[in-house]
Amino acid sequence: MAIQLETVRKIALDHFNRAKRNVIMHKSFQNLAEATDAISDVVPGYEARLMEFGDYIEDNFTVLFIDIRGSTKRAQTIGPANTFMTLHAYFPAVSHVIEYYGGFTMDFAGDGVMAFFGGKNSGVARVYAMQRAGSCGRDLLTVIKQVINPILSENDIPWPLTCGVGIDHGDVIVTKVGTNRTFDVKAFGNCVNTAAKLCDSANDNVLVSKKVKDDWPSTKGGPIRFKSQGDGYVLTRFE
Repeated sequence: MAIQLETVRKIALDHFNRAKRNVIMHKSFQNLAEATDAISDVVPGYEARLMEFGDYIEDNFTVLFIDIRGSTKRAQTIGPANTFMTLHAYFPAVSHVIEYYGGFTMDFAGDGVMAFFGGKNSGVARVYAMQRAGSCGRDLLTVIKQVINPILSENDIPWPLTCGVGIDHGDVIVTKVGTNRTFDVKAFGNCVNTAAKLCDSANDNVLVSKKVKDDWPSTKGGPIRFKSQGDGYVLTRFE
């Protein structure tokens, strides 16, 4: 079942209005740094307290990236206050959609978000993880257009958001890094890099890797279609 846009709107609007009130009250813009800090200990199925430094654990995930197009120029044009309020609508809405589809938000980086689906050596469940990520990507773009941009417009913030989504699936190495006082669980793999590159190439669409395209069953007349674009495939039809 597709995401309920009104639910996402309420979440995004709540966070947006809190940020807007802070701007009006002239609170410090350095609060923005809190929205872009990495999230600790969120690799699904792995707890830092149960791991040892140097662990080398093999698993596989479907990786999704979403990023705002032209964000640097946009920020320079609309100013820090409007950028601050934009991100306080954008991040909660994106995270909610990811959670709705059973994904895990791994990182906020600038105005990009990385999420993982599946894991624990997915096996045949990898197709399910890919499908959830694809559905999530589709609804993320819908939410940007039908929830976030209207909120920005209603509050006289110019320059509506356009985003791209990249998705890949593959093997990763899960490990624990840091010190005894400061540590995190990280997952490294080519699929992470590939999803990020596909996201960079996507423009208002969901771009998946050849791996995802080949492993995702599609039939003639069925609801799923892939269209070649550069190094990936656009999810062109999804019901």
